[in-house]
Amino acid sequence: MRFILLGYYSVYLIGYHKWTVIKMIRTLKLKGYRGFDSYELDGLTRINLLVGKNNCGKTSLLESINLLVSGGDPIVLEQSASRRGEMNLLADSDLTVRRDNTLDISHLFLGHSLSPGVSFLLSSENNNESVSVEILDMEGLNYDVQRDLFEDEMDSTQTLCLEISRNERDKYPLIPVNDDGSVVIPRYSRSRQRWQKDTPVTPSVQFLAPDSLYPGSMREMWDKVLVEGRESDVIAAMKILDQDIESIHFLTGHYPRMFSDKTGVVVGFRHDTRRLPLGSHGDGMRRLLALSLSLIRTTNGVLLIDEIDTGLHWSIMKEMWQLIVNTACMTNVQVFATTHSYDCIKGFASLVESCPEFAREISIQKIDRSLEQAVNLDAEKIQIAVGQDIEVR
Repeated sequence: MRFILLGYYSVYLIGYHKWTVIKMIRTLKLKGYRGFDSYELDGLTRINLLVGKNNCGKTSLLESINLLVSGGDPIVLEQSASRRGEMNLLADSDLTVRRDNTLDISHLFLGHSLSPGVSFLLSSENNNESVSVEILDMEGLNYDVQRDLFEDEMDSTQTLCLEISRNERDKYPLIPVNDDGSVVIPRYSRSRQRWQKDTPVTPSVQFLAPDSLYPGSMREMWDKVLVEGRESDVIAAMKILDQDIESIHFLTGHYPRMFSDKTGVVVGFRHDTRRLPLGSHGDGMRRLLALSLSLIRTTNGVLLIDEIDTGLHWSIMKEMWQLIVNTACMTNVQVFATTHSYDCIKGFASLVESCPEFAREISIQKIDRSLEQAVNLDAEKIQIAVGQDIEVR
C-alpha cells in the first residue's frame, strides 16, 4: 500500500493496482448558512486549522463541510442540530412519539428565519460540488408521490417543506416542515431508501466532537482497526502520552446504563499485568485514542475535529500534529479542525520548522465574519507570526 502526492491531487494505491483519486476541498463558499451571509475559504490544504473569536462560526464551517461532503444527507442536519441542542421542545403534544424531540430547522438559515424561498448554498469550486437547501411552499406542488413515500410523516396541516439538492440535479425527496420550523428527518422511510440507492457514493466523513470521546462511539472505529490489522498504529499514537502503553482492549460485556458511555476500554502497560480503565488516565488519553481511531476510520475521506486540543497538554501539541499529518497523508484524509489555543498554533509552527516537508500540507484559516473571506496563512506565514508573537487567533 503506497501513498503518492501529485500536485493538488491525493492518490492512494489500494491493492491489486486499483487507483482511487480523491480531489481535496481547496475552496469553500457559504451563502445564507447559519451566521454567514456570504463567506469564502481559499487555499485549503490537507490539514486546515480554523481559528477565530468565540461565536465567529468555526463550528458552523465544520458542519457545512460535513453536509457538503455527505452530499446533503439530511441525517447530517439532524446530527448537527442534536449536538447544538437545536430541538423543538415545545412541539404539539398530540404529535406522534417520533416528533417529541424534533429538529428546529430554522436555525440553519441566516437570521433563524423560516419562510418560502429562504435558502442556503454550500459549494466548492475546485471539485464542482454543491449542496443547496431551500424552504418551499407546498401550495401548488404536486406531492402525492411524496405523501406515499413518507407514509405518515406528512399531514394536511403542513404548508412548508424542505428541499435538498446536490449539484443542482440530485434532489432528496421533499421533507415536510411545520410552521414553527420543527421537522422529523426520515431515517427508514421508502423515500430515504430510494435516495440512498440513486445517489452517487460520497467520501467517508466524520465529525469528532467532545461527545465522541466515549467507548460507545469508538467501538465501530476500533472494529475497522482490527479488520485492517492496525492496532500497532493506534498504540504508537497513544505512546505520545505514555511510552509504557502496550495494548488497548474494548470489552464486550454489558454495563449499567448510567456507566455505559464511560466504561468498556482498558489499557495494558509494560511491567503491569493488570488492564486499567482508560478513564483512569484522563481526558487526554481518551481524546488521543479518538483522534487516532478517527484518522483510520476516514481513510480516503474527511475528518472534522471541533476543539482539537481539548484535554491535551500544550507540551504534546507538536507530537499531536505530527501524528495527524503523518496519518492523514498515509490514509489520504483531509482534516479540518478548530482551536482557541495559541499553544496549538505554536505546535503547528514547530512541526513545520522540524519537518519542512509538511509545509505544503498545512494552513491556518482565520475566521472573521466581518470580512467576506477567511484570512489564509500558509506554513511560512504561520512561522513568521509565531516567531514574532503576532496574535493570529
